[in-house]
Amino acid sequence: MEYRVESSLENFDAWSGGKDTLKVLIEKGVCNEVEDFIGQCFTDPTDTDINDFLWFERDQIAEYLGYKNWDAFENGKKTYEDINGVELEVSDEVKWHDEAGVDENGDEIIFTIIEERGDGYFNLSYGDEDENPERWAYYTELEIV
Repeated sequence: MEYRVESSLENFDAWSGGKDTLKVLIEKGVCNEVEDFIGQCFTDPTDTDINDFLWFERDQIAEYLGYKNWDAFENGKKTYEDINGVELEVSDEVKWHDEAGVDENGDEIIFTIIEERGDGYFNLSYGDEDENPERWAYYTELEIV
């Protein structure tokens, strides 16, 4: 017998660790994105597949969402890499100037640290400096990780 149910991830009846993960995903409003990810990972997932994925693949889910790991996702800290390979941890609370972080295609923008200004401030360059030399971003809450 085959039994199929179409429902949103928000309505999934998760259990154990899957339930804990789902609660965070709902609070952060990312269930649609995670549904897409599950669809990429499974053809016809069972309830157990979905629950186990939520429970045991938290880091993979966080990475798909653009975070370094599950802890960074829960704490709202995205990690970006500058052109020299230095990782920057950026709080979700930081407001991106000029939609920095992703370009018009949705691809992540690589940052370059221009200078550390002190008191937690950094000057960053992003995008194509030749095309847009005025694109500078000033952020608080950036930390090199």
